[in-house]
Amino acid sequence: MTAIAPVAPGRRILNGARVHAANPFTTLGLPWLILAAVFALTYAIWRIIAWAASSGGGLDDDAFRYAGGVSWIIFYMIAVAAQAMNQTFRFAVGLSQTRRDYFLGTAAYFGGMALIYGAGITVLAAVERATGGWGMGGAFFAPAFLYDAPLWVVMWSFVGLMLLMLFFGAVAGAIFLRWRATGLVTLLLALAAAIVGAVFLITWADAWGTVGELLGGTSVAALVAWTLPVTALLGGLAFLLLRRAAVRA
Repeated sequence: MTAIAPVAPGRRILNGARVHAANPFTTLGLPWLILAAVFALTYAIWRIIAWAASSGGGLDDDAFRYAGGVSWIIFYMIAVAAQAMNQTFRFAVGLSQTRRDYFLGTAAYFGGMALIYGAGITVLAAVERATGGWGMGGAFFAPAFLYDAPLWVVMWSFVGLMLLMLFFGAVAGAIFLRWRATGLVTLLLALAAAIVGAVFLITWADAWGTVGELLGGTSVAALVAWTLPVTALLGGLAFLLLRRAAVRA
């Protein structure tokens, strides 16, 4: 009897990523379409405001530099990651993939997603700057503190934050696979309690000034770098949860 040749580790991880790439619309298509719709709506609002203000002395030069519409895609990555895991986990296990290979493939796919979105938004930010903020002095793709930042900082910021949200979504997806809706509700309540507790402690210690000085005195690139250990912890937690997740029909 001929022995079955073992599959190389790299191939196994690639197979784990391919289950997500089989239907890329939800992870690589739909977010761009929604972002385009948000941008179109934002641009229309800018035009309306500029037209309304034209008879009253005009607008300040930085009137449209603080749009937050692009930030939605960062937080949307939570839902994208959770949905991707929920849709592919049972299928991957049915193909005899180990949970380890599936998770490593998923992590690689999420890393590729972060790079694609970060690069795409950075290109759009460059076009935005070249066109004078789309002819409106606006800043949609690199607003606020990214307005004057080098393009590498823009890309680094989006890649880092998207990785954070994707792996938080991986935790949410793994929790849903194991405990379903009850687990997700518990996660959201715990997160809300942690945020409220942090706000209470900072207020009680009268430390908002210190927090503001710390954040204001730290570069954007460094702030994003601070998220990397959190992202790594979330990845480890997602893997531990996935090891015990049930394969449900």
